[in-house]
Amino acid sequence: MSHFGKPDGLWRAGAPPSVAASGPLPTADRGGTHPSRRAFLQGLGGALALPLLQLPRGARAANSPYPKRFLVFYQPNGTKKELWSPSASATERNFMPGALLAPVLPFLDRLNLFDGVDNTAAIEGYGDPHQRGMASVLTGQIILPGDFVGGDGTRSGWGGGISIDQYLAQQLAPATPITTLELGARVNEAIPRARIIYRGPDQPIPPENDPVAAYTRLFGGQSGDPRALRRLLARRRSVLDSVLAEFKALEGKVSAEDREKLDRHATTLRDLERRLANQSAPMAACVPGSAPTPRDVFAEDQYGVLVRTQIDLLVRALACDVTRIGSLQCSTAVNALRFTFLGLSDFQGHALSHAGDGNAGQQAQWERMLTWYSEQFAYLLASLDAVPEGDGTLLDNTVVLWVNELHRGNTHKLADVPFIVAGGKNLGIQGGRYFRLNETPHNNLLLSLLHAFGLDDTRFGDRRLCTGPIPGFV
Repeated sequence: MSHFGKPDGLWRAGAPPSVAASGPLPTADRGGTHPSRRAFLQGLGGALALPLLQLPRGARAANSPYPKRFLVFYQPNGTKKELWSPSASATERNFMPGALLAPVLPFLDRLNLFDGVDNTAAIEGYGDPHQRGMASVLTGQIILPGDFVGGDGTRSGWGGGISIDQYLAQQLAPATPITTLELGARVNEAIPRARIIYRGPDQPIPPENDPVAAYTRLFGGQSGDPRALRRLLARRRSVLDSVLAEFKALEGKVSAEDREKLDRHATTLRDLERRLANQSAPMAACVPGSAPTPRDVFAEDQYGVLVRTQIDLLVRALACDVTRIGSLQCSTAVNALRFTFLGLSDFQGHALSHAGDGNAGQQAQWERMLTWYSEQFAYLLASLDAVPEGDGTLLDNTVVLWVNELHRGNTHKLADVPFIVAGGKNLGIQGGRYFRLNETPHNNLLLSLLHAFGLDDTRFGDRRLCTGPIPGFV
């Protein structure tokens, strides 16, 4: 357990449940000794339709009752790699991150750091480096042409492909009320430099900036009362027991054609029975908490509070199994935001990231800003780690990808971009490792993450740029 403690005191012992409750299952008509074929199949269909009971492809380990989750954490405008990377003498297992990452040191054994990973897909294409970097960082695809004017006067369109989070949602088909959750903090423009999530080519997905609106979407109409959730589980188990008994009674009394149809449901029914047996304890853990306080979501002085609030909502959503795939976008590549809540009121974030290396005053302010983002990432990890799941925590069942669109703001370099992967122990990702790579396309890292979720893809993004998974990562 991290020394950060349990954020907001939200979580109770046990594993977080699904809150996808929609009411009791329909029951078969018991007018005779055995139900009619139609009534039985109706009851069976109701059982299989429940979000809580569906089996997403590749979403659970064979020996684990807990779902696998994926989160993206984005911060803008690059970093200072000389204060981010381990020293030149560091090895894969013996390393110390740079000073900017000091806030995440309590989670060093849960982290994977990557040097030498290039946003290769962003090196070519249309628009300025920020536009290209944003469009490619999660898609691995080259940006499309268009009429959006970048900071250097060049023009671009939207991203050229599906982002990894949306692809995972497609392939795993998680049976949750919300398939993916996109949250933002002061993402105040609808332009390529303000979008990282894509449903497909030319299909950006905007994040929700307002925590109140996000809370309503996530938990509106649900009390999260553990006793009510346990009663719901008991009803579903009772109905499934009845359906299984009727299945056995009916299978010898129907035609060969109907028996073949029923047989196709048998394996699923047994899977449902096994899953229900594992879900009594999880029902006690989901506590959505109270709605966030309404705020001006575009006010500079509210930015720090909003980022923390959105992190809290992400973790609640995962713990309650409202969603298993989410993202938090902190500002945009434009980043016209002064960190007034840190006392940095003279320059916007974008300007600080583009300050000359010889400007000691502005560089010091930028370093404070970069350290603050590390603190927020540490808070996210601490929040996940505060939710117990079996012998581990929610962090063990969640892969968290920390991304940036650039290497460094004042050079607009797209090679050697900072990437960190945290958590995911139960997905086969070992922590406490440093990968010093050389001109490795970041498509390879995205592909490696797909493999952690049990997918067998050989390429992700632009096929020309993806050469295979990173050896030894998963």
